[in-house]
Amino acid sequence: MTEPATFELKDYRQPLVTSLGVILGFLVGFLAQWVSDENFALANASDWLVFAGCIGGAAILLRVLFRMLTPVRELDPLAFYRRTLRLYVSGIATAFLSLIVAAAFL
Repeated sequence: MTEPATFELKDYRQPLVTSLGVILGFLVGFLAQWVSDENFALANASDWLVFAGCIGGAAILLRVLFRMLTPVRELDPLAFYRRTLRLYVSGIATAFLSLIVAAAFL
C-alpha cells in the first residue's frame, strides 16, 4: 500500500494567485469602464445589484489573495486551503451571479 502524498500549499498558491489576478482585473476593468461612462448612474435595482455584486465579489477575492499570500500558521494546511477555496468560489459566484441575475430578471 502506498503512503498518501503530503499536501503542500506552495503547489497551489501560484495558480490561485494568477487566476485571482485575472478575475480581479476583469472586475476592476468592468467597473472602471462602467463608472467612467458619462451616463453612469445607479438608477434602478439592476444597477445596484450589479454594482454591489461586483464590489462584494472583489472584496471576497481580495480576502482570498491576502490568505494565499500570508504564511500558513495552522497545523492543517489542507483545511486552510479548503476554506480559502470556498471563499474563492463564493467571491466568483457573488460577482458573476449578480450580473446574470440582473440581466435575466431585472
